[in-house]
Amino acid sequence: MKLLKKLLSSIVILFLVLTVFFSTLAVGLFVYGEVSGQQLIPEFHTVQDAKRWLKSVGESTNIPFLSSYLSSLKTSDTPSADVTEQLQTYDSEFYPYFQMLNADQKIVYAQLVEAVEGCQDSLTMSVYGLDYEAAEDVWEAVFYDHPELFWLEESASFHYYPNGGVTSIDLHYNELANNLEYHKSLFDEAVNGLLGQAQQYSSSYDKEMYLHNALVELCEYDLNASCSQSAYSALVNHSSVCAGYAKAYQLLMMRCGIPCYYASGWSGENHAWNITRIDDEFYNVDVTWDDGTHTFIFFNRTDADLAGTHQRMDLSLQLPACQGELHHNTEPIPPIDINALSSGS
Repeated sequence: MKLLKKLLSSIVILFLVLTVFFSTLAVGLFVYGEVSGQQLIPEFHTVQDAKRWLKSVGESTNIPFLSSYLSSLKTSDTPSADVTEQLQTYDSEFYPYFQMLNADQKIVYAQLVEAVEGCQDSLTMSVYGLDYEAAEDVWEAVFYDHPELFWLEESASFHYYPNGGVTSIDLHYNELANNLEYHKSLFDEAVNGLLGQAQQYSSSYDKEMYLHNALVELCEYDLNASCSQSAYSALVNHSSVCAGYAKAYQLLMMRCGIPCYYASGWSGENHAWNITRIDDEFYNVDVTWDDGTHTFIFFNRTDADLAGTHQRMDLSLQLPACQGELHHNTEPIPPIDINALSSGS
């Protein structure tokens, strides 16, 4: 009996020792796999999940190769010559969201634009240390600064290192990406047609007025519009929602050499409009809501005018304040209380 008990005890001890040994070895190889190029690190849906995993394996367990793995995360690829050159082209006058980013974010911004232009499925981060919020700001900056990338969808997916840093961004495209060159030709034709008309006017204000009125006449608001988050929907399909109106107006104004920004915020629901600079003064322009009323109620309005209807959110909070006077209330506006208006976005 005593011999049997000793045998059982020995088996239990051996089992525990082997369990600890193989668990440690497995985790060590798990971590080492990433260092050697094998994708063995799990994907996380939140930064908090990634940080909890790192804490559990890094602080409570002595894992082989963990230190070398963490050191490898701090390496950074050198940006390509194209990306480095591109960084010099994003001036604050036309790319305000780019200017809101730090140096590392700006590198990823340029690489992200390059990836979208090439319809890449994903972008592997070349900069270490960007967490989810920082990476999301980069993606948002690209989406807001570049209305010409009409095939880019409004959402992206992020993957994380165990320390919470973003490893890659999965890019999503709308149906137009399937035959992109054809749709680019249609898009360019629509844009150039409107620009040809706008260029007949000499002043920035007159061009702004023409493009505002042209979009109101050209496009219809439709919650079921195809590719509705793109300038293409408004300019080619002539059917869109607020994001499409705002991106179309932004692109046309930019092509006329007039600073115009995409503003995102809240107007009873998520909404988008524009901020324009005319004769060195900033104004709010909401083509979507003017299309709903066929007036100039939301044309060249100050922040004070729209305080009850339009609240900026996220990065748009950093856009210039709209307090213009020269072209404020220069168009006939019916006696309507804009704060009492309600409209879809």
